[in-house]
Amino acid sequence: MKYISFVVPCYNSESYMEKCIDSLLIGKDDVEIIIIDDGSKDKTGAIADKYQKKYPKIVKAIHQENGGHGEGINVGLKHATGKYFKVVDSDDWLDEKAYKKLLKEIKHIDTDLVVCNYVYTYTDGRKDQTISFANVFDEGKILTWSDIHSFKLTQYPSLHSMMYKKSVLDKSNIDLPKHVFYEDNLFIYLPLPKTKTIYYLNLDLYRYFIGRPDQSVQEKQMIKRAHHQRLVTERVCTAYDLRDIENKKLRKLMKRECSLLMAIGVIFTRLSYTDEAEKEYKKLWQTIKEKNPDLYKRLKFKSIASWVSLPGKLGRWVMKTGFRFAHSLVNFN
Repeated sequence: MKYISFVVPCYNSESYMEKCIDSLLIGKDDVEIIIIDDGSKDKTGAIADKYQKKYPKIVKAIHQENGGHGEGINVGLKHATGKYFKVVDSDDWLDEKAYKKLLKEIKHIDTDLVVCNYVYTYTDGRKDQTISFANVFDEGKILTWSDIHSFKLTQYPSLHSMMYKKSVLDKSNIDLPKHVFYEDNLFIYLPLPKTKTIYYLNLDLYRYFIGRPDQSVQEKQMIKRAHHQRLVTERVCTAYDLRDIENKKLRKLMKRECSLLMAIGVIFTRLSYTDEAEKEYKKLWQTIKEKNPDLYKRLKFKSIASWVSLPGKLGRWVMKTGFRFAHSLVNFN
């Protein structure tokens, strides 16, 4: 039995993907590793084939035309056979000690979602920064949304911290857009209503590498790709009528996710400081108003997204000041 299906989307990853894959191979026959060669132009495909040949019972190498990170996840989902499904980006890796403990634990539990901590690892000498969820979830218990505690500003559900049961993802009709960055927010958000049980392990499992200049979380890249952020924000904010979410804590969490994404979408649109950008973020608000009017009211008048959307120079100053403060807390680039 394969307990975890790891999907590793790769695009021109020849210089770092082996560290990632080697860290996953520690799981041996308990896991499968699906390497998605997303139309790479370097030796990524050959490296993937090499691993498949050497570990035919563990590694699958899949080659596809370039479709982006989201399409890599889509294809990985179609081929995955494990009980749980986790995405590991090709420049990241798993901590060996934490990984072994995770594998030992999940053989004895059955839950819709497993949550672990993750660690920002920098290239410029800064100290590693751990994002722990020990204050949110009680460890070692099967929980429901009613059992969770409040998230801090720097804590949020992410691709790095969460591992869904494959059957939950199948029920959620995941179909991520091609050639769109930040689509992982959709991947995390869409299955939430189908998720009934959660299990937290206080393990620093995922090592999130920060430092490549072309990474999607770098500020310049986020400004350049603000239209991707707006598209994902729109899809998240129109996916559900939150009035239909019966559990109050889950509804609060989903509203918070919409608020954060809306704020990020507005911030990185406005940071380009153009009249066109002002029109684009206003259009985003209008779309949410038309497609999800109840959520629009909540976001427009009772959330952080409203503050970063204030008009004129004052609004831009509030937006920029708030962003710099949040950036200093999260420290993600």
